[in-house]
Amino acid sequence: MSKQERKSWRHKLNAWYWPIVAAVVTFLVAVEVMENVFGVKLGSLANLALYFGLYVVYAWIFSVLAGGKKERVAHPAEKWPTSGPIRYCGRYMLLFTFYPTVMLSVLNPFQFVQQMKQIFGQIKAAKYLREHEEENANYQTKMSYRLPFTGEWLVFNGGLTKETSHSWGVYPQRYAYDFVMADENYRRHQNQGARLHDYFCYNQPILAAADGEVVAVLDRVRPAPLVGFGIADFLCTHFAGNHVVIRHAEGEYGFYAHLIKGSIPVKVGEQVKQGQVIGHCGHTGHSSEPHLHFHLQNGPSFYSSMGLPIRFEGVGEITRGEKVAG
Repeated sequence: MSKQERKSWRHKLNAWYWPIVAAVVTFLVAVEVMENVFGVKLGSLANLALYFGLYVVYAWIFSVLAGGKKERVAHPAEKWPTSGPIRYCGRYMLLFTFYPTVMLSVLNPFQFVQQMKQIFGQIKAAKYLREHEEENANYQTKMSYRLPFTGEWLVFNGGLTKETSHSWGVYPQRYAYDFVMADENYRRHQNQGARLHDYFCYNQPILAAADGEVVAVLDRVRPAPLVGFGIADFLCTHFAGNHVVIRHAEGEYGFYAHLIKGSIPVKVGEQVKQGQVIGHCGHTGHSSEPHLHFHLQNGPSFYSSMGLPIRFEGVGEITRGEKVAG
């Protein structure tokens, strides 16, 4: 891995994980001091305001230490309608609901452990990338992969470059995609978008992208609360929601996430065929709206594997903003 890549990884930690950890530690110390030294006990809203205020401060500090702002590349979604009733509060209101609730996940012991696994898994992936950077970037898959759905879907997030990837610094998810269904105006739901079944992609069958063996299944996570308001489920047991991991070939594992609870018909050890239904598109875990998260990685671990670039049958390389048909 190049010096620039190592620096990018440190920036990722500085910009995301460490501000959360620092804010939580400072918050707990501050609450303890106020109660036991000054006899002041804050209410729930004041506690939340204190925590988020600390996070903003630490995020700014770590951002400065990481080298300041970077040139921003506009996302096509900035021109698309915001989903759900929250759109009436303005385009950017989603930032004040989704990200703060993601921050609260550090208070969930399950998700806190997962975040720590992700941090230390980055170290393992970074070691691999250091020795295989060019090989990984130019990787050609052993299997032929179809899109993991039928019909026309929109690539909401993802691409094969640093500019188009929404998770470049998270090595297992470097080449991850988020897929939704949208109409000609890029609207992703009917009615108000306050119900799961309003969303065009919700409950759509998700298919195995290639033949393979199921190596991991999680199918117990409830839907994220208040769909249409951008609330991440910080109380659930896994931030990827219900998911399936399939070993498609040696060193090629497909990760299919945010599926509906109870919709996964496959079991660990089961052989699946390309195009076989492995679940239904849902809204579980850290999900801003119903969608499918899919990526290819070089190992079974969600935390320490390295993401692999993938091209799909019939469409080849895809990137955010494109509509693709499976």
